[in-house]
Amino acid sequence: MGEHILADNVRQFHKGMDGEIGFVHEFHMLNAYYIIMNKENVNRIKKGLNIMNEGLCLAGLSKNEEQFIQAGNVWEFRGYCGLFGFCVGDALGVPVEFSAREERKKDPVREMRAYGTHRQPAGTWSDDTSLMLCLIDAINRGYSIQKVADNFIDFYRNGAFTPYGEVFDIGMSTRDAIEKMCDGELPVKCGGVSDMDNGNGSLMRVLPLAFYGRKMKGAQFISLVEEVSSLTHRHRRSVFACILYVKFASRLAENGWSGGKETALDETIAFMREYCSVTYESEWNHFDRILNKKILGLPEDEIRSTGYVVDTLEAALWAFFHGSSYREVVLKAVNLGGDTDTIAAVAGGLAGIYHNRGWSVPARDRNKKDYTEEIPEEWLQSLAKKEELNKMFQRFYKVCDMSAWKRFSAGSRRTWRLSPRKGY
Repeated sequence: MGEHILADNVRQFHKGMDGEIGFVHEFHMLNAYYIIMNKENVNRIKKGLNIMNEGLCLAGLSKNEEQFIQAGNVWEFRGYCGLFGFCVGDALGVPVEFSAREERKKDPVREMRAYGTHRQPAGTWSDDTSLMLCLIDAINRGYSIQKVADNFIDFYRNGAFTPYGEVFDIGMSTRDAIEKMCDGELPVKCGGVSDMDNGNGSLMRVLPLAFYGRKMKGAQFISLVEEVSSLTHRHRRSVFACILYVKFASRLAENGWSGGKETALDETIAFMREYCSVTYESEWNHFDRILNKKILGLPEDEIRSTGYVVDTLEAALWAFFHGSSYREVVLKAVNLGGDTDTIAAVAGGLAGIYHNRGWSVPARDRNKKDYTEEIPEEWLQSLAKKEELNKMFQRFYKVCDMSAWKRFSAGSRRTWRLSPRKGY
């Protein structure tokens, strides 16, 4: 740690506080530790240690320079929750990416961590979020597949759409495809088409299409998802996974909590049978555990949490169906180990859309402690560049014409306060 605070001292200050503490890694021959505190503990820990540095991460909240996330209707609210839920899930998984499930059972993730696998500050999101932002930005400026490809190149070459101006993680298939774009190849022909090109690199970035394509008919909707996936992953298995995921997210957003998770899945399966049973017949059996809803009853030890697109989608859906809140869903996803950032991001997007009953909670009751389904505030506040994300998402929902949905009264508007990140 930058100021040589001993681990015993850190643990001493941690006593009696809510939060998580643990060993992260050895950095320049110094042991680094993380502490993620709930906001009630921030003043005490700040006063006691009187430092903010790379080894000590405080999810502190300040009332200075506040920004707000505001949603005027249910659809818009679910949209913000879905995209922020994706980003937060990604950030939760970054520090423990590639860790074994056995390791996660011994040391389960319970709060936002720092450093670890990629040695990044707490709240740092990966290429999963970066490439999703590339898509959102292209939609915001008037969608074309060339604009998405140009953003991918900017990300790859210049660190655009990243938390700190540099790329610290990128999949091999995605890298190979972007290099083809750099060489001037037609964007939709850059994605790999072999069986070995079925990683989760397109699945991890297509969530915005659940909102952008919500008014599209079946064939047009499928064509859009196919085009976006094909930038990096053209194999039918990868594309099928993207169609299924985006349609399921869209059904969750349409139905909300009133329709139920399984209802949304039933409607998604019916859609896939109607529009994909012939074109994607060769891939159908690879998704049998999802399409026949076996995934709902499988034990954890039958869930594979690898970067293979089918494994990632199954793991994310398993976590989603076995969790009763946003927190529970993403922690189940992360603690499967393996490709933790992508699985938690994919699951977090779904959980953010669904677990947001706060819209129906009267304003006077929204701060009660028993209201626990949504994204934990300390996780949201720790997110890198959250203010920039908020501005981009606001523009995105204007482009997606959220105003077409019924507006609620001023007293029913939902508002999140965004506070500057401190100590990261």
